[in-house]
Amino acid sequence: MELTPASWLIATLAALIVGASKSGVPGGGVLAVALFAQIFPARESTGALLPVLIVGDFLAVTLLRRHANWPRLWQLFPWTAMGILLGVGILAMISDTELRIVIGGLIVLMTTYQLAQRFRPSSPIPAPGWRGFAAMAKRLFVASMGVSAGITTMVANAAGPFATLYLLAMQLGKLEFVGTTAWFFLAVNLFKVPFAIGLGLITWQSLRVDLLLLPAVVVGAFLGRWLLHRIDQTLFERLVLALALWGGLQLLLPP
Repeated sequence: MELTPASWLIATLAALIVGASKSGVPGGGVLAVALFAQIFPARESTGALLPVLIVGDFLAVTLLRRHANWPRLWQLFPWTAMGILLGVGILAMISDTELRIVIGGLIVLMTTYQLAQRFRPSSPIPAPGWRGFAAMAKRLFVASMGVSAGITTMVANAAGPFATLYLLAMQLGKLEFVGTTAWFFLAVNLFKVPFAIGLGLITWQSLRVDLLLLPAVVVGAFLGRWLLHRIDQTLFERLVLALALWGGLQLLLPP
């Protein structure tokens, strides 16, 4: 965990991005994952970033705690927990080089998907009837989104697209959407902590690095609130996702 000045600069930038993305400027989480994977070995990067994310989650919940849709949250979380357990098994079997490729591939796929969604004409998600066969389709949809979110969050801290797709399909209001997202990721990231410690992903050395990055997360949260009303949201999100895509492609190249 000995970081060069350049690595500290990148880590601080990633922490700022985490704070900003949790406080109302979405889209930066995947970029933070890519930045951490650039300065830490792939396996250690997932554990080093996790406490930073949890601090951001606590800040988000503090701001949005009254707006959660708990029935939707409880519907998704058991499946996500199952996915996290599957992700633990994957991490126990995969090498650092293979994990770097997996993280890079996930980032490329998810950012490509999100960029495509932003550039296509906006159209409302059809309201599901959830009757008869559709009720079974709903259960399969919830299960697939939850398990996928669990695996990707355990392996790469990159569950955002799956959680977003699920919550959009549930047609929550704006405040309900962000509030439910805040509580979901706080619960998920706290659930991951014992497994990350057991796998050696979180160590005293990584926690010392995280402790020094905490002020940057707090500053990022306030910066995100300030930026939210002063920059074009669509342009910002596309720029962040383009940078995340570049970071993911870099991880696919030999170190």
